[in-house]
Amino acid sequence: MKKVIYFTLITLFLAACGEGQKQVSEEELATQAEKESSLALQAIEDANATIPALIREGKYEEAGKYFAPDVVQMISGQPPIYSREAWITAQREAAKIGDWNLELEVLNFEYLGDRAVERGRGIQTFTANEDSPIPSMQLTGDYLVMWKKTEEGWQIQYDYVVILPPEATE
Repeated sequence: MKKVIYFTLITLFLAACGEGQKQVSEEELATQAEKESSLALQAIEDANATIPALIREGKYEEAGKYFAPDVVQMISGQPPIYSREAWITAQREAAKIGDWNLELEVLNFEYLGDRAVERGRGIQTFTANEDSPIPSMQLTGDYLVMWKKTEEGWQIQYDYVVILPPEATE
């Protein structure tokens, strides 16, 4: 009978210790998730600054590395882009008619482990050159981006942009 009582007490003690470890473990997991979310947001904000700078410098392939090989980009009023190579080609074509500058602001960010969703607003300034069929203008748009974590870092998988009507500049 004493053995049964001791066994029961030891079992209860071990179970209680296990629950205490589980709570610490859950707290550690929450702390780790918060840290990973913060690191992901920082990497994405860095990419949001780097991509436009690379495009301004004509480094389209280097900027393209921030896009998944099978990226899908949909911008209102334009045909969809269905690959990194198509995205690079579109950037080269756009550069032929003028200079583009893009400023992005993250409004909401949701970290999902190996995926992240970014909602933001962007302002794109276009300065037409002499060959441009369109005038210089400033475009404002809202965007939603699905990022995925890869061996190369965070890459854009889906990019959806809704552009407000343009304001002509002189």
